[in-house]
Amino acid sequence: MDIKEHAEEVWFIVMLVLVLIFFSWNVYYLSTGKSFSLDYGLPTYSGLPEQAQKAVQYFDSHPPSPGQYSEVINGMLVVNLTATQYKWTPDLIVVNKSEPVVLIINSPQVDTGFYLRTPDGVINLNNVAGITSYAYFVINQPGNYTWRDAEYAGYNSSYMTGTVEVVG
Repeated sequence: MDIKEHAEEVWFIVMLVLVLIFFSWNVYYLSTGKSFSLDYGLPTYSGLPEQAQKAVQYFDSHPPSPGQYSEVINGMLVVNLTATQYKWTPDLIVVNKSEPVVLIINSPQVDTGFYLRTPDGVINLNNVAGITSYAYFVINQPGNYTWRDAEYAGYNSSYMTGTVEVVG
């Protein structure tokens, strides 16, 4: 028997065994709860300064009244920003010049992106549906700055915008 004659069958069996090993491995990890989750990636509040982390913790433990999406905590504006199908809530954030801003970005339905160009640089982050993201920034120049959804989620995604109005 010449190995060259049966190389294709041998290769198929080797690949089949590898697929079965990886499939079994995934079934084991899913069934034992050891599977990977985005919740266990970066630490909560990753990238936020310590004072911003404390402000977010306070905001989460003392949520504003219904219809209110922001609160000034220790001189820092904390905004709960939610992305739904083709809409940001709120879609206008009014902030004082040089006031630190913390965004708590939620998207219960689809993956979204947040893209804001400021005089000091660009804030660009992705938000996975169901997982909270955070952004921290300070704008030192008065004006209106438009943010956009940087991820395509449907035909109206390009119109999914909001405005940061810096006064003072």
